[in-house]
Amino acid sequence: MHSPRDTAASSAPNDDARWAGLVGRLRADSGGLVDEFVDRVRRIPPYGRGLVPPHRLVTDADLTFDHLLRRIAGQDVPERLAGLGEAIGRDRARRGVPLNELLSAVRLDFRVLWSALRDRAAPEELDVLVSRVERVWAVVEDYTLQIQAGYQEEAALLARERHGERTALVGELLGSENPDPELVERVALALDVDVDADFLVAAAGTASGAGLRRAAEGLAAGDRVVHVQPTGPHSVLVAAWEGGTGAPVRAVLDGVPCGVGPIAHGLATVPRCARLATEIAGVTTGPGPVEVADAWLPLAAERLADTAAELVDSVLSGLAAAAPAERDRLLETVRVFAETGSVKEVAERSFCHRNTVLNRLRRFTALTGRDLAVPADAAVVLLALAAANRGLVALGRMP
Repeated sequence: MHSPRDTAASSAPNDDARWAGLVGRLRADSGGLVDEFVDRVRRIPPYGRGLVPPHRLVTDADLTFDHLLRRIAGQDVPERLAGLGEAIGRDRARRGVPLNELLSAVRLDFRVLWSALRDRAAPEELDVLVSRVERVWAVVEDYTLQIQAGYQEEAALLARERHGERTALVGELLGSENPDPELVERVALALDVDVDADFLVAAAGTASGAGLRRAAEGLAAGDRVVHVQPTGPHSVLVAAWEGGTGAPVRAVLDGVPCGVGPIAHGLATVPRCARLATEIAGVTTGPGPVEVADAWLPLAAERLADTAAELVDSVLSGLAAAAPAERDRLLETVRVFAETGSVKEVAERSFCHRNTVLNRLRRFTALTGRDLAVPADAAVVLLALAAANRGLVALGRMP
């Protein structure tokens, strides 16, 4: 009598032979596999739209089933088929086939293979067919992973190439005083935006660059087209925009110290808005985004650099008659009053009586001839103080 172990040992070679015979019969009729696969894969939308030409589908399917049948039969794969999965993945990435649809197509290989094996299996081969189901599945899944890896590598490469192209084009656009219409069209194509769309433009210094990139990621997550461009010491964010200024801008750039240019109406106006955003970023130190309306004083003071000394002298020279300590108190009172417009608020912040505040304001007027209750006087005083704050003139050195 034979023991169970002897029976198993003697049946294993027989199972391998029956499996090899079944797979061999299928290989002899592999054209049917290709036809069945191509018919099914064309029902997947990207393939139905012709992203992969019919001749390429047939060729790749023929090579794929040659590769898979060799592997499930336990045979060596020739060198010409060794990198097939990665090559197909890279090809589909270049053709723009979405990864999910590609994987759906590849996993049809198992269904087609298994259906064909089942149809060709004789009754006495059904047991060996069932015993090999895990092998067939594992081979197809491994092949699928090879295709996925090739796709992802190529997709990453293409993304880097596209980003490099966008960066070069946007850099050229931002460096243009009057952008050429052809350049504007090329940038619009690279960013996939309408040339006449509105854009949010913001700029941040090196220390705030990471925050600006996080804001860009948030905008992109909301399906907005967004690009961050390094420009020397600043990074510039350009994003398709449908909101207004003020609260909508602060919401998306919350916590990012940056300058915000006016909304760019059309891609051709982005360079000017970017230059203004960069200028604002250079003259302000706010904890969040600063728009033009909130930056006009430091902007104006910076642009008056050539005449800053004359401005400060003509507006504030009278303060030289006050002792340094008194002058500091007067200037602090003026700054807080200009900020709040409230004598009470100034008194509370300065820990003094409101009459003291009034006396200081009168003293400032007596020394400078400028009355902060007069809007024109208040504006020129604030501008002179902004010029001094920018370091353009040292108030402590006034004669």
